[in-house]
Amino acid sequence: MSANPSFIVFSGGSACNFIVKSFQSITPSVCYVLGVSDNGGSTSELLRVLGGPSIGDLRSRLTRLINLDGHDSEERVAIKELLSYRLPSEGDENYIRYEWAQIVEGRHRLWEDISIEKKETIRGFLVNFNFEILKRAHKHFNFRNGSIGNFFLTGARLFFGSLEAAIFLFSSITAIREPTYVLPVINTNHTAAIAALLEDGQTLRGQCEISHPGQKTPDSKFVNPIDAFSKLALPNSPLLGNDEEINGNLIFSKATEDTLSAPIRRIYYMNEYGQEIYPLPNPKILDHLATRTHLVYSIGSLYTSILPCLILRKVGHAIAQSRSLKTKVLVLNGTVDRETEGYTALDFIGTITNALNESQLIDARRIFYDQFNDDDNHSISSNTSTQDLYARPVDHGFRKWPPPGIDRLKTLSPSVSALQEGYNTPPTGRISGSSTPFPPDLVPNQPPSTYITHLVYLSNSQIIVDVSAIESLGIKCIKAEPDCKSEEPRYSSNALEKVLLEITGKTDNIMEL
Repeated sequence: MSANPSFIVFSGGSACNFIVKSFQSITPSVCYVLGVSDNGGSTSELLRVLGGPSIGDLRSRLTRLINLDGHDSEERVAIKELLSYRLPSEGDENYIRYEWAQIVEGRHRLWEDISIEKKETIRGFLVNFNFEILKRAHKHFNFRNGSIGNFFLTGARLFFGSLEAAIFLFSSITAIREPTYVLPVINTNHTAAIAALLEDGQTLRGQCEISHPGQKTPDSKFVNPIDAFSKLALPNSPLLGNDEEINGNLIFSKATEDTLSAPIRRIYYMNEYGQEIYPLPNPKILDHLATRTHLVYSIGSLYTSILPCLILRKVGHAIAQSRSLKTKVLVLNGTVDRETEGYTALDFIGTITNALNESQLIDARRIFYDQFNDDDNHSISSNTSTQDLYARPVDHGFRKWPPPGIDRLKTLSPSVSALQEGYNTPPTGRISGSSTPFPPDLVPNQPPSTYITHLVYLSNSQIIVDVSAIESLGIKCIKAEPDCKSEEPRYSSNALEKVLLEITGKTDNIMEL
């Protein structure tokens, strides 16, 4: 029995917000890890004009964690309303700018129940944000659909030069205390972008294009290549001409009916030129993985919310080798979305497994190639093609498990361990043989049970859950009752809390629910 459980939760923004209570009711010792690669909504306009990491999901989680009970609850309600408020998405632009002026000048109704010291602290960073926007007036910042909480966090980040300092300030003002943490998966002041390679060879760049495309804009007019390359050389210079830039990601719907042209093959981080890069995670996340008792892969978009947290260097190794983690729980979505159309629970498990093995492979490749001196590198590059040198076991795609070269697992009884099912066999295919200097035996090929010990799914889930096949992988399946008030498969906070209490061993608390 675990007397003092603690959680580290990998999640997206809006989906997991509905089940935050399930974790907080068990223990305040929860670390929420969120991605910084979203480029839709209010965040998209911040990225266009100011750059920096995406902060929309961080702000969303922070406002959800504000405790509205107890002392000063009236003020906390007012602060939450202010930092959750969005400017109108439709209507006259001059009116929207006027309402923003009311807020930044302290004349808006939203300030009424906020004490003067907190009002002026929050307003000070909104003023700083407004100052930064005015410095870039040539970019014509669009306040439409703007989130005041996003503006506050951005103003604080620009003032301190630190995203985590801005989060600390937000938490301090809203009384979100340790041991509850909200951490960006990458601690950076730069923009982090992701891309998806589809099975048909198409590449989608940016989370919005992958997950929820914005409004369709008319065909763009021809851009003179000289002007285009001038913009790349001078990224902060105004565009030639009087036409305003159109931000198609500012207004979007997550309930898009547009489907992908083909399933997603893999996802990766990219730089501003579209080249794949391998960022390091926030070091605090590795510390939490080494000390927390329970890991949760929460509900949310698999490829654009969860995987960007898992494919980073060192994350796979930290999860696989953690001595403190007693359970690693996948909370399965109730439905599929644009990214996972046609997926079963086994596909979710395989995708997470391959992504974390890919994380370990990046580490292994770096250590291996770091052993060569310049002469050795020259020899390798002259005798080996770039494709062979950097081939991956997941070039077949994240979804498929096990990788090619290993016989697909048969449905076995839960008593058969993963090690008895051939998981230690080195993968073959593109990375094997003498064509690459990277030894196949160094390629990580950890089984799903290394990264996932429990699967929680809804009793009315629209995703197929083959319990016997999953449990043959060494993963225990637990069914949760849905929210009876929802027409769609959706988790009930109380029902999920009961399941988590059962998993963590705090069975004494179940009777109280």
